[in-house]
Amino acid sequence: MAVKEQRTIDTGTGFRHPLYQVMLETPGLTVGTAVLDDLLSWGLTNSMWIFPMATSCCGIELMATAASRVDIDRMGVIVRATPRQADVMVVAGTITTKMAPRVLKLWEQMPEPKWCIAMGSCAISGDFYRNLYSVVPGIDTFLPVDVYVPGCPPNPEALMHGMLRLQEKVKRQKQGETVTPEPNPDLLKITRPSVPRLNDPTRSTIQTIEQERASTNPTADEACAPLVVAATEPPPNLAPLTAADFEGLLKELGVTTLPPDGPPIIPAAQHLELARRLKGLGYHLLVTIVASHWPAGKGRKGADAAEVEHYEVAYALRTVGQGSRVATWAVKVPVAEPVLTLSGVFAGADWQEREQYDLVGVKFAGHPDLRRLMLTENASIHPLRREFPADAAAAPWR
Repeated sequence: MAVKEQRTIDTGTGFRHPLYQVMLETPGLTVGTAVLDDLLSWGLTNSMWIFPMATSCCGIELMATAASRVDIDRMGVIVRATPRQADVMVVAGTITTKMAPRVLKLWEQMPEPKWCIAMGSCAISGDFYRNLYSVVPGIDTFLPVDVYVPGCPPNPEALMHGMLRLQEKVKRQKQGETVTPEPNPDLLKITRPSVPRLNDPTRSTIQTIEQERASTNPTADEACAPLVVAATEPPPNLAPLTAADFEGLLKELGVTTLPPDGPPIIPAAQHLELARRLKGLGYHLLVTIVASHWPAGKGRKGADAAEVEHYEVAYALRTVGQGSRVATWAVKVPVAEPVLTLSGVFAGADWQEREQYDLVGVKFAGHPDLRRLMLTENASIHPLRREFPADAAAAPWR
């Protein structure tokens, strides 16, 4: 018959030492004893230092947790700026496929023991953006998550509750208990993302290996050199624009009536001259640059069926101060042709043109630094083009 092993708890009351006896007899000095393992466990659970991986609105709630109303520091939880001094990574917000290898690399730089909290719906599952080409459908597809804090966003008290649950988990692990929840097959079936989660039995080990390889050097496969598109000279027979207002400038460009379905389209060769002239008339603020992609045979309402595939790039400028005025126009070019950059006229065009190149594919001739802005440099896609599927895969992250 098997005999159940009895565990003896050493309270330290039987400890004897001359120095210890002197301390006990010292007036005004109180001495307490405890098992070293218990002291280490107490210190571990009450000094969890956070490495914040805050990328969106949940990050504001994470900041509020450290403010005076909640003051998570009273639990020994403080925020550190380096992964090498942190125990807990709190992922608060959406993680994109461009950010995922950086997050995994930071996680691997944290010393053991370490834990991870997924804060908010986007970190847990991708939420609204779950099927979007650029978003990882839950961080537990590449990071081991210990505690999930649901909400959109969860409030500071919810994060504090999550930290309390994490403390309980650590204490139970120190006592040798298993705290991994049993998988719920029905729940996993309806919440399964495009990439299997780490605890999913259908997950291939190759998936994990590829993600770890991608995190060792997130920029290894990226070509960081900017795309160079030579600036084209305008035709020599173009006369300079001389009108004293926007309406007059449009008439000089042959626009006599404004279209009902968008800004007036002007000749692409005179687009840069128009911008310079408008700036001279007081339109100093570049509001926006927005490009749209039209497949062959498509275009604005009533477009010719023989329309070639093209881009339409719309611009908006405005004057500053009382009686502010807005000037908008658009240029239309075939997809193979570039548009003259406005970065030499408006500094803000630099960033906005890079965005339209990244997302739509428009090339801007003469741009000083035409590189990817949101996607990885080696990406071959332009996700806002009409033919691109919004839920496209992006191995090995989604």
